[in-house]
Amino acid sequence: MKYIIFDIDGTLTDTTEIDDLCYTQAITETFQFSDFNTNYGHYENTTDSGILNQLSLERRNRPCTVTEIENFIDCFCNLLERTYEKQPHYFREIPKAGKTINSLLRNEELRIGLATGGWKQSALFKLQCAGINIEACSAASFAQDAFARRDIIWQTISKMNKRHQLTPALSDIIYVGDGNWDYQATQQLGIKFIGIDNKKLAHIHDIIKISDYDELEQHLGLMTLTS
Repeated sequence: MKYIIFDIDGTLTDTTEIDDLCYTQAITETFQFSDFNTNYGHYENTTDSGILNQLSLERRNRPCTVTEIENFIDCFCNLLERTYEKQPHYFREIPKAGKTINSLLRNEELRIGLATGGWKQSALFKLQCAGINIEACSAASFAQDAFARRDIIWQTISKMNKRHQLTPALSDIIYVGDGNWDYQATQQLGIKFIGIDNKKLAHIHDIIKISDYDELEQHLGLMTLTS
């Protein structure tokens, strides 16, 4: 039995650009922070919760309160919803992502999960807008579950283990993502990685990268034969 766990932004949904824009605006509106680094890949934890926590510690010498986080999520999701009403083209699926998920879910040798650095509310909204149905996935974890991406992925693995009463070898767990932070998290966990071919992963040469989702099932088939 193998686990295939997917990131969302830039992996299943083509939403990275609008997500970053709305996230930045929500920080400004909720916390009145200015002149902060919006290249979010440079934060210690490139997750919605990790970035907020780091900014709050740097600017105010304290973490965000639960109420502040809730207010931020409300603001962020409202911005996403308003943008979708006017510009739905910012919320497309990565071509063939939904079809591939559905196909993998029919494979009795696989179990499918999600692990994203985004908030649960925003992640589910973007998946819905992109027309990707994830109801049959085994488990999902979000920014609410941890600051570090590796811990979010591990939360999904743990939930899948509990649901299916399994403990697969780390070599039988594959994470599909689009960022260097995704790759680093899999290295820390000791699991396999398949990347979405883009400039964020261009400097990494010893990994499998896909430019079309049709390639994913081909690679998974080869992995099954060789493991």
